Amino acid sequence: MDQQDEPVFIPTVQDTITFHEKPLIAVCLANGNYGVVLRWMCENLHLDTHAQVQRIRRTPAMADGLIYVRVQTDGGPQVMPTLILRAVPYWLATIDMRRMDKNDPRWAEILEYQRHAADALYEWARSVRDIRTSTSMVSAEQIIKPTAPSDDASLDEWSEYHLQMLKWISWRRDMVQWRDNIDTRVGKLETVTSRILEQIGPQRITPEQQMLVQYYVSELSKATNKSHQTIFAALKTAFRVPHYDEIPASEWQKVEQWFKQQMPGQELPPTQGKLF
Repeated sequence: MDQQDEPVFIPTVQDTITFHEKPLIAVCLANGNYGVVLRWMCENLHLDTHAQVQRIRRTPAMADGLIYVRVQTDGGPQVMPTLILRAVPYWLATIDMRRMDKNDPRWAEILEYQRHAADALYEWARSVRDIRTSTSMVSAEQIIKPTAPSDDASLDEWSEYHLQMLKWISWRRDMVQWRDNIDTRVGKLETVTSRILEQIGPQRITPEQQMLVQYYVSELSKATNKSHQTIFAALKTAFRVPHYDEIPASEWQKVEQWFKQQMPGQELPPTQGKLF
């Protein structure tokens, strides 16, 4: 089916979620559905968005979860394929990793998404739903405390004053409860976010730095006649990580220093035009 034949949804809420130190665009629709824009999910995982859209369309269990949403971007509004949250875990789980080398940076990235991304998105959706529910229970229009009439006012004036006073007291009470609920929910969301961050661990070297590592390994192999596998094993041992892409970003200067030490008397090989 051509995209032009698809209905386009306008989100009532659009948020940017940071997951694994990269952005995800999540949306809430007027019908109560929540979704995540595929473009950023695919870019973060180094997957081709168009190919994934075709794969989703070919899979009956996911096909009805693919919609098109008008998303606000830096370049203006754009219509983008979006996956309803209920289809996200299945889509992630069916990404074919069998032909990937475990040293491929995408392997660890996809595994991280399969384990934790859906939980983070559902937690975001719940927080939006709770805030919208709480907000709908409290009048958005501020109610002003009524002024007491004079002592010689009529009974009707005093009756109207007390009615308005009751409305004001009720509004104040609802506002206090709403703020308490928001504070509680924000606190819970921060706790969940902290737990997710703990599971993810410290910031790791970027994809660009991972490509530099691969390039340095290749050049070091040429200079020393050591195999790539031997060099990668030595690097992982030096930084005590199971995979080189799990080296903390804070260690990057030490990584470059490590490669310099493997090439005594030489500078690190130039990278201009080699990586991109």
